[in-house]
Amino acid sequence: MKSFSFKDENGKFYYGWWIVLAASIVTGFVYSGIVSVTGAFMLPVTQDLGLSVTAYSFYLTISSITGIVTLALISKYLNERHIKKIMIIAGLIGVISFLGFAMAQNVWMFYIFSIPQGFCFAAMTMTPCQLLVSNWFGEKAKGRAIAAMLTIMNLIYIGELNLLNLIIGNMGWRAGYLTLAACVAFSVLVAAKIIVWSPEKKGISRVGDADEGELAKAQSLVSKGIDFRVAIRKPITWLVLLSCTLAVIASSSILQHAIPTMVVSGFSPTQATGIISALSLVMIVTGPFIGYICDKFRLSIAAVGSALCFAGSAAGLSLLSVSKNAVVIYAVLYTFGVATVNIISPLLMNYMYGEKDMPRFIGYINIFIAVGGAFGAAGLAALYEYFGSYQIPWMIMAGVLVLVAVIRGISTSKNRKYTPDES
Repeated sequence: MKSFSFKDENGKFYYGWWIVLAASIVTGFVYSGIVSVTGAFMLPVTQDLGLSVTAYSFYLTISSITGIVTLALISKYLNERHIKKIMIIAGLIGVISFLGFAMAQNVWMFYIFSIPQGFCFAAMTMTPCQLLVSNWFGEKAKGRAIAAMLTIMNLIYIGELNLLNLIIGNMGWRAGYLTLAACVAFSVLVAAKIIVWSPEKKGISRVGDADEGELAKAQSLVSKGIDFRVAIRKPITWLVLLSCTLAVIASSSILQHAIPTMVVSGFSPTQATGIISALSLVMIVTGPFIGYICDKFRLSIAAVGSALCFAGSAAGLSLLSVSKNAVVIYAVLYTFGVATVNIISPLLMNYMYGEKDMPRFIGYINIFIAVGGAFGAAGLAALYEYFGSYQIPWMIMAGVLVLVAVIRGISTSKNRKYTPDES
């Protein structure tokens, strides 16, 4: 099969791109609805119910911990037989969680309904979606397919965020949560209609396999790789998983604290929000560019380069305390650095160990990502309170991301690359 194509061997539109679209819709509406748009609700909810920001924000930690436990329990069931059922059930549970949020009268209701929300986040969004895209695209196209998924996801997120700002401003935060419940329900319908485990279920070859034109050989690649039980005993595996946690500690901190950092540095809230929106649009281009580097060149270039760019963006936020012009450093480097989390992370295990146990590898990656998400933003907030400014906390985050770059440079060296002869 061709290394990259929009058509299958029969000349029809390759079904894998429908999988990319479905994964984009699920992650765009559900993942972003749970994680990325939380800032739109913070002030309206806390002011209306008389809650502290810290008390309200704690539901995110509960949700993240629930997600970690969920991933540990369900990863082995994300297979051909169960994945669609799990995603549909998780989505319906997610609808219930947002309905619960819309009816909340006190902080405890947020805490209670954050538990099903955490289950939905883990069982419906990144882990199963990354796995499905990985199943449908071989090594020569996988990076671009994941980048395309994240690009469309980002477009949906921009639309969702602006819609929520409009609805919350005119109808209140409860209507905002009802909107998110409707978005999750729509995503359930998309998953039920489109999701198919692999090209083999459709009787077609996979786009992007290294051995072009040989269906039997392409199919055999799916089962080749290092056994998970062997890989998990290797120190490098745990270093890669640690790098996922460290990267998300930094990324979740930026997600929650970039706007406050800019406001403290002299930008108006409107200006800060405008900068974030502009970055989201720019990442429509930079995401596929990073995916192209992964596919056409060496993964190590993208893995190390994106982590160093991410470190530079954190340093840019630190330098805002010295000059507002440092926002340019933050903005430019962030658009390339954010790929460290969702584009690079799922490719690392595939690079080192092949595809034999990818569901379990991706599950573990997302468990460690969830750990970083549970404590990243809260940790930076604690550092901010301790030091009295954002300058030193962001330099610490920059140092963390430099460590991520070192780990990923080691893990993507030429001698770490899996070859079928190792099976």
